This record gives sequence, structure tokens and C-alpha cells, in this order.
Amino acid sequence: MKKFVTGFLFVTALTVVTVSANAQLDALKKTATSATESTAGKLLSQFAGAIKPTSFLSSWAGEKSSWLGKASKVTDAIGVAQSVSSLAGAIKPDMFKSGFNVSNLIQTAGTVKTMASAAGLLKNLEGGLKPEALTSAWSTQRSGWLSALNLLK
Repeated sequence: MKKFVTGFLFVTALTVVTVSANAQLDALKKTATSATESTAGKLLSQFAGAIKPTSFLSSWAGEKSSWLGKASKVTDAIGVAQSVSSLAGAIKPDMFKSGFNVSNLIQTAGTVKTMASAAGLLKNLEGGLKPEALTSAWSTQRSGWLSALNLLK
């Protein structure tokens, strides 16, 4: 009987520990997902803010506030891709490096399914811009921005 009680207590304790560990893992996963979601919007907004106002088409002036409002709330890969696509379409063609194909970027945006792909799309847009399209402050922000972008999954 004593062995039975000891065994029962052991199994009960093991169950409690397992349930508690699973609950903690679920909480961590939710936190990580939430962080990724909010980071995506922040990175989009930060990058758009680093593009000089003179680098945009004149039509962007009326769209910028709306775009920033939507982009800051992006929570998924498709939203990032759509934001990147519309941002790329609002930039003057002469602000892109020679050989950079904006049409291909916009077309690729339509195929994005993962956050890693969406992050790559945003990185591609950033790399396709001439340095003069970006503010002088971008050079000090860029490495941290790229590091954060690489963490999106």
C-alpha cells in the first residue's frame, strides 16, 4: 500500500510539473508571436520614415499618413508584403539603384507566404534604394534595423 501511495504521489507530481511547463511554453510562444507581429509594423514604419520625403512621388503626400497607420499595425507576412509593395510603388523610379527591378519586387510581394520571406522582401527594397534616397540618420539605424529584420520568422 505504501508503494502504491508513493507511486501515485510521484505520478501526480510529474503530471503537475508537465502541465505547468506546457503552460509556460504556451505563454512564451504567445509572447514571441506578439513580439514578431509588433516588430514587423515597427520595422516597416521605421524604414518608411528613413526615406527622404523628396524620394517619393508627389501622390505619396496624401497617402503617407494612411500607409503609416496601416503599416504600423501589420501582424502577418501578407500584410508586410502588401505594405512593401505599396511603399515601393510610391518611390520615384530614379531613387532606385541601376538594375533594381521594382516590378519584380512588387510581383514577388504577391507570392509571399512566410514572415521570413516578407522580411527578405523588405530587405530587398532597402538594398535597392540609392543612398541619397535615405536620410543621413539611416546609416546609424540600419545595422540595428537589419538585425531586427533578420529575427522575423
